[in-house]
Amino acid sequence: MSDEKKPASEALYGSKSRSTPQKITMQLLSWCAVAAVAWFEFAGGREVVAGWFGTSWPAATPTRAALLFACSTIYAARLVVTQFYLIKRTMPWSECATISVWLWVIHSTMIGFGGTNAAPISVVTWIGLALYGLGSYLNTGSEVGLHVCKLRPENKGKLYTEGLFAYSMHINFFGDFTLFTGFALVSGVVWTAAVPLIMASLFLFVNIPMLDEYLAKRYVGQFEAYAAKTKKFFPFVY
Repeated sequence: MSDEKKPASEALYGSKSRSTPQKITMQLLSWCAVAAVAWFEFAGGREVVAGWFGTSWPAATPTRAALLFACSTIYAARLVVTQFYLIKRTMPWSECATISVWLWVIHSTMIGFGGTNAAPISVVTWIGLALYGLGSYLNTGSEVGLHVCKLRPENKGKLYTEGLFAYSMHINFFGDFTLFTGFALVSGVVWTAAVPLIMASLFLFVNIPMLDEYLAKRYVGQFEAYAAKTKKFFPFVY
Protein backbone atom coordinates (compact mmCIF):
# COMPACT_ATOMS: atom_id res chain seq x y z
CA MET A 1 0.00 0.00 0.00
CA SER A 2 1.45 3.39 -0.96
CA ASP A 3 1.75 6.21 1.60
CA GLU A 4 -0.92 8.12 -0.34
CA LYS A 5 -3.47 5.35 0.44
CA LYS A 6 -2.43 4.78 4.03
CA PRO A 7 -4.16 6.49 6.94
CA ALA A 8 -2.35 9.68 7.92
CA SER A 9 -1.27 8.13 11.23
CA GLU A 10 0.35 5.12 9.55
CA ALA A 11 1.99 7.19 6.83
CA LEU A 12 3.54 9.46 9.46
CA TYR A 13 4.46 7.07 12.28
CA GLY A 14 4.79 3.77 10.40
CA SER A 15 7.35 4.83 7.81
CA LYS A 16 11.05 4.62 8.61
CA SER A 17 13.86 6.59 6.94
CA ARG A 18 16.72 8.88 7.87
CA SER A 19 15.13 11.95 6.20
CA THR A 20 18.58 13.53 6.33
CA PRO A 21 17.90 16.48 3.96
CA GLN A 22 14.79 17.44 5.91
CA LYS A 23 16.53 17.17 9.27
CA ILE A 24 19.55 19.18 8.14
CA THR A 25 17.27 21.88 6.73
CA MET A 26 15.32 22.06 9.95
CA GLN A 27 18.50 22.22 12.02
CA LEU A 28 19.87 25.10 9.94
CA LEU A 29 16.62 27.03 10.36
CA SER A 30 16.52 26.20 14.08
CA TRP A 31 20.04 27.52 14.71
CA CYS A 32 19.28 30.58 12.59
CA ALA A 33 16.45 31.28 15.03
CA VAL A 34 18.88 30.98 17.96
CA ALA A 35 21.29 33.34 16.18
CA ALA A 36 18.42 35.81 15.70
CA VAL A 37 17.74 35.62 19.44
CA ALA A 38 21.38 36.46 20.17
CA TRP A 39 21.33 39.33 17.66
CA PHE A 40 18.14 40.75 19.15
CA GLU A 41 19.30 40.54 22.74
CA PHE A 42 23.03 41.16 22.61
CA ALA A 43 23.99 42.75 19.28
CA GLY A 44 21.69 45.71 18.86
CA GLY A 45 18.84 43.88 17.18
CA ARG A 46 16.31 45.24 19.65
CA GLU A 47 17.00 48.80 18.55
CA VAL A 48 16.84 47.85 14.87
CA VAL A 49 13.50 46.09 15.23
CA ALA A 50 12.14 48.88 17.41
CA GLY A 51 13.11 51.30 14.67
CA TRP A 52 11.02 49.34 12.19
CA PHE A 53 7.99 49.95 14.40
CA GLY A 54 8.93 53.57 15.15
CA THR A 55 9.13 53.01 18.89
CA SER A 56 11.60 52.09 21.62
CA TRP A 57 11.76 49.04 23.83
CA PRO A 58 13.48 48.57 27.17
CA ALA A 59 16.15 45.92 27.56
CA ALA A 60 15.73 42.84 29.70
CA THR A 61 17.95 42.56 32.73
CA PRO A 62 21.28 40.84 31.91
CA THR A 63 20.22 37.78 33.93
CA ARG A 64 16.88 37.42 32.15
CA ALA A 65 18.52 37.95 28.75
CA ALA A 66 21.10 35.25 29.53
CA LEU A 67 18.43 32.83 30.75
CA LEU A 68 16.26 33.34 27.67
CA PHE A 69 19.22 32.78 25.38
CA ALA A 70 20.22 29.68 27.34
CA CYS A 71 16.70 28.26 27.06
CA SER A 72 16.69 28.79 23.29
CA THR A 73 20.15 27.28 22.87
CA ILE A 74 19.52 24.25 25.06
CA TYR A 75 16.28 23.48 23.23
CA ALA A 76 18.02 23.70 19.85
CA ALA A 77 20.82 21.41 21.09
CA ARG A 78 18.32 18.85 22.39
CA LEU A 79 16.57 18.93 19.05
CA VAL A 80 19.80 17.78 17.37
CA VAL A 81 19.96 14.72 19.63
CA THR A 82 16.25 13.98 19.20
CA GLN A 83 16.28 14.19 15.43
CA PHE A 84 19.52 12.44 14.58
CA TYR A 85 19.71 9.89 17.38
CA LEU A 86 16.23 9.18 18.75
CA ILE A 87 13.73 9.71 15.93
CA LYS A 88 13.78 7.00 13.26
CA ARG A 89 10.53 7.66 11.41
CA THR A 90 10.25 9.52 8.16
CA MET A 91 10.01 13.31 8.30
CA PRO A 92 8.16 14.61 5.23
CA TRP A 93 9.05 18.04 3.88
CA SER A 94 5.64 19.35 4.95
CA GLU A 95 6.43 18.46 8.56
CA CYS A 96 9.91 19.98 8.23
CA ALA A 97 8.39 23.26 7.05
CA THR A 98 5.67 23.30 9.72
CA ILE A 99 8.04 22.62 12.61
CA SER A 100 10.62 25.11 11.30
CA VAL A 101 8.00 27.88 11.20
CA TRP A 102 6.81 26.88 14.67
CA LEU A 103 10.36 27.06 16.03
CA TRP A 104 10.72 30.61 14.74
CA VAL A 105 7.38 31.49 16.34
CA ILE A 106 8.56 30.06 19.66
CA HIS A 107 11.92 31.81 19.71
CA SER A 108 10.60 35.14 18.43
CA THR A 109 7.70 35.12 20.90
CA MET A 110 9.86 34.36 23.91
CA ILE A 111 12.63 36.80 23.04
CA GLY A 112 10.32 39.41 21.51
CA PHE A 113 8.38 39.76 24.75
CA GLY A 114 10.82 38.48 27.37
CA GLY A 115 13.78 40.25 25.78
CA THR A 116 12.10 43.62 26.36
CA ASN A 117 10.94 42.83 29.90
CA ALA A 118 13.00 45.09 32.15
CA ALA A 119 11.33 43.81 35.34
CA PRO A 120 13.73 42.33 37.88
CA ILE A 121 14.18 38.60 38.24
CA SER A 122 11.73 37.07 40.72
CA VAL A 123 10.87 33.71 42.24
CA VAL A 124 8.56 33.12 39.24
CA THR A 125 11.63 33.22 36.98
CA TRP A 126 13.36 30.48 38.95
CA ILE A 127 10.18 28.39 39.07
CA GLY A 128 10.06 28.74 35.30
CA LEU A 129 13.67 27.60 35.01
CA ALA A 130 12.90 24.55 37.19
CA LEU A 131 9.92 23.67 34.99
CA TYR A 132 12.08 24.11 31.90
CA GLY A 133 14.60 21.63 33.31
CA LEU A 134 11.91 19.17 34.39
CA GLY A 135 10.19 19.31 31.01
CA SER A 136 13.46 18.81 29.17
CA TYR A 137 14.15 15.71 31.27
CA LEU A 138 10.66 14.29 30.76
CA ASN A 139 10.84 14.77 27.00
CA THR A 140 14.38 13.60 26.27
CA GLY A 141 14.55 11.09 29.13
CA SER A 142 11.41 9.31 27.97
CA GLU A 143 12.61 9.24 24.36
CA VAL A 144 15.98 7.79 25.42
CA GLY A 145 14.23 5.08 27.43
CA LEU A 146 12.07 4.18 24.43
CA HIS A 147 15.10 4.14 22.13
CA VAL A 148 17.14 1.86 24.42
CA CYS A 149 14.18 -0.51 24.80
CA LYS A 150 13.72 -0.81 21.03
CA LEU A 151 17.39 -1.74 20.58
CA ARG A 152 16.84 -5.03 22.42
CA PRO A 153 15.74 -7.86 20.09
CA GLU A 154 13.48 -9.40 22.76
CA ASN A 155 11.34 -6.24 22.76
CA LYS A 156 10.47 -6.42 19.06
CA GLY A 157 6.71 -6.17 18.58
CA LYS A 158 6.14 -5.02 22.17
CA LEU A 159 4.59 -1.71 23.16
CA TYR A 160 6.91 0.23 25.47
CA THR A 161 5.04 1.05 28.68
CA GLU A 162 7.89 1.34 31.16
CA GLY A 163 10.12 4.11 32.50
CA LEU A 164 8.53 7.54 32.30
CA PHE A 165 5.85 6.19 29.96
CA ALA A 166 4.39 4.33 32.94
CA TYR A 167 3.14 7.69 34.25
CA SER A 168 1.68 9.04 31.01
CA MET A 169 1.05 7.51 27.60
CA HIS A 170 2.52 10.63 26.01
CA ILE A 171 4.96 11.80 28.66
CA ASN A 172 7.28 13.16 25.95
CA PHE A 173 4.55 15.52 24.75
CA PHE A 174 3.80 16.51 28.34
CA GLY A 175 7.51 17.23 28.78
CA ASP A 176 7.43 19.70 25.89
CA PHE A 177 4.36 21.38 27.37
CA THR A 178 6.10 21.63 30.76
CA LEU A 179 9.35 23.05 29.43
CA PHE A 180 7.61 25.71 27.35
CA THR A 181 5.44 26.65 30.30
CA GLY A 182 8.70 27.18 32.16
CA PHE A 183 10.17 29.11 29.23
CA ALA A 184 7.14 31.42 29.31
CA LEU A 185 7.59 32.02 33.04
CA VAL A 186 11.26 32.85 32.48
CA SER A 187 10.19 35.49 29.96
CA GLY A 188 8.04 37.08 32.66
CA VAL A 189 5.36 38.21 30.17
CA VAL A 190 1.85 36.79 30.20
CA TRP A 191 1.48 36.81 26.40
CA THR A 192 4.13 34.13 25.99
CA ALA A 193 1.74 31.67 27.68
CA ALA A 194 0.15 31.37 24.24
CA VAL A 195 3.03 29.10 23.17
CA PRO A 196 2.46 26.24 25.67
CA LEU A 197 -1.32 26.61 25.37
CA ILE A 198 -1.23 26.28 21.58
CA MET A 199 1.23 23.40 21.91
CA ALA A 200 -1.01 21.56 24.40
CA SER A 201 -4.00 22.02 22.11
CA LEU A 202 -2.10 20.57 19.15
CA PHE A 203 -0.94 17.63 21.24
CA LEU A 204 -4.39 16.85 22.64
CA PHE A 205 -6.44 17.33 19.50
CA VAL A 206 -4.02 16.45 16.67
CA ASN A 207 -0.82 14.58 17.59
CA ILE A 208 -2.13 12.31 20.34
CA PRO A 209 -5.28 11.09 18.52
CA MET A 210 -3.18 10.38 15.41
CA LEU A 211 -0.48 8.52 17.35
CA ASP A 212 -3.06 6.59 19.37
CA GLU A 213 -4.71 5.46 16.15
CA TYR A 214 -1.41 4.14 14.85
CA LEU A 215 -0.44 2.42 18.12
CA ALA A 216 -3.87 0.78 18.50
CA LYS A 217 -3.49 -0.82 15.06
CA ARG A 218 0.12 -1.86 15.52
CA TYR A 219 -0.16 -3.17 19.08
CA VAL A 220 -3.60 -4.78 19.15
CA GLY A 221 -4.55 -5.72 22.69
CA GLN A 222 -1.37 -4.27 24.21
CA PHE A 223 -2.43 -0.70 23.51
CA GLU A 224 -5.93 -1.17 24.93
CA ALA A 225 -4.53 -2.62 28.16
CA TYR A 226 -2.00 0.20 28.44
CA ALA A 227 -4.62 2.89 27.79
CA ALA A 228 -6.96 1.42 30.40
CA LYS A 229 -4.47 1.87 33.24
CA THR A 230 -2.37 4.89 32.20
CA LYS A 231 -3.16 8.60 32.02
CA LYS A 232 -3.06 9.95 28.50
CA PHE A 233 -1.19 13.25 28.93
CA PHE A 234 -0.90 14.83 32.39
CA PRO A 235 0.48 12.27 34.90
CA PHE A 236 -2.00 11.33 37.65
CA VAL A 237 -4.59 13.77 36.22
CA TYR A 238 -5.57 13.10 32.58
